[in-house]
Amino acid sequence: MAGDDSLEIQEDAIRAFLVELMPIEHAPAHVRLAFHDAGTYDVHSRTGGAHGAVHLKEEIQRADNTGWGQACMELLALAKEQFPTVSWADLVAIGGAAAIEKTGGPAIRVGLGRTDADEPSPPHRLPGGYEGATMLKRMFARMGLGVRDLVALSGAHTLGFTQRKPFTHDPWVFSNSYYTQLVELKGSALLGTDTALIDDPELRPYVELYARDQDQFMADFADAYYRLTWLGNEQVIR
Repeated sequence: MAGDDSLEIQEDAIRAFLVELMPIEHAPAHVRLAFHDAGTYDVHSRTGGAHGAVHLKEEIQRADNTGWGQACMELLALAKEQFPTVSWADLVAIGGAAAIEKTGGPAIRVGLGRTDADEPSPPHRLPGGYEGATMLKRMFARMGLGVRDLVALSGAHTLGFTQRKPFTHDPWVFSNSYYTQLVELKGSALLGTDTALIDDPELRPYVELYARDQDQFMADFADAYYRLTWLGNEQVIR
């Protein structure tokens, strides 16, 4: 599948469509939506995962997704009209990648071929923003992801706001500013999950690495994001 040029062309067309139409102020929400879709995965029970369940009414109306997820789904619905054979799961994954590109980050190819769920994912599996390092590690291990993935994917907080305050000084630019501000302890809207990264001796070295090496952050984020968006599916080999 990875060698099928027609699929790559289709994916690039979808991403370009979304980049063009996506309001930049919605970009952080699209990255969040992709995480909320995939982050329900349990590697042991093989339930949840990146199956587009977040587009189902029962799931998009959960407290985790209300107030911001609906706007994302409106744009993805337009893409579904243009590319009707593509799964919702693929559209959610590409939507997050398009958001990264929209805000100046790398163009991330995530592949096509994820399967859609016909019922919501199990509830209460997503971080609430207050967890400490131990709980965060457990949550990512449950998904089948490691501590480096945890820190790299947390870098999505370089974008957007929480409680109407920006995480960083440049909330519409995908960069390593989240990490530089963490190291300097100058984040304007730090959550408990953010301070956990800098306080934990296993996680802090990755924060410091990404703070001094933006290229390494971009590469690690792209790799972790790709694997995140295939949780619960048979991954495309690339």
